[in-house]
Amino acid sequence: MTGHVIVKSDVQFTRIAPAGFRLLGAIELTARRFGIEMMITCACEAHPAEDPHSLGEAYDVRSHDMSPAQKTLVLKAILEAAGDADAGDVPVGAQGGYATSHFWGWLEHPGDPNEHLHVQRRQHTTYP
Repeated sequence: MTGHVIVKSDVQFTRIAPAGFRLLGAIELTARRFGIEMMITCACEAHPAEDPHSLGEAYDVRSHDMSPAQKTLVLKAILEAAGDADAGDVPVGAQGGYATSHFWGWLEHPGDPNEHLHVQRRQHTTYP
């Protein structure tokens, strides 16, 4: 089976900014690249108005079914796909996760029932 993206039933895409579109494309591309199912568990719901989620610039992806090594590979692959690898914009370690010039992500709540990969537009940047 080829990889694909599914969405948890209560997830709301009430706003999708340009950075959000880029991240959604990167999540889908990564699912196909690894041949895995990736579930988006949070988009715009349940966050304050100025949070990157509410602004349509952040998503959470379920990570429970991934091995520790796969979590890192998948996170870096999403960020790489969102970045401009042709210009040398590859993920590097930053603030407990990984970042490109415009995007950042990390494993949030590791080991907890709410564990997930969180990806967003990097703070203090503008995209595009």
